[in-house]
Amino acid sequence: MAKKPIKATDDKVPPKVLEEPSTGGGADEIDWGNAENNVWLRGLWMLVLGVLFELGRVILWIAAVLQFFWLLFAKEKNHPIADFGKDLSDWMARVTLFQTGASEEKPFPFARWGRDG
Repeated sequence: MAKKPIKATDDKVPPKVLEEPSTGGGADEIDWGNAENNVWLRGLWMLVLGVLFELGRVILWIAAVLQFFWLLFAKEKNHPIADFGKDLSDWMARVTLFQTGASEEKPFPFARWGRDG
């Protein structure tokens, strides 16, 4: 005996609405279901960003020396170096916030380079 196929109209059960997955929008939101892996992954990013932060300090010194000599010889500041300094200081602040746990947002290259406002 062949079974009668079930039609969609025969189904009296209402559809179940699924909730949206979390996108990690909150700064303090941590996936506690997988916290151990997140801690190690965060530790890896903290290490990488720490190395990049030290590289940023070297770049800061280079920019400062270049700006000093520009001021010394041209008698005015170099605006591209000054603008780069603003962006670099913003990036270093974002790294500091991530490193200390004040923010879950990773800085450049995971976010936009430069100032927010």
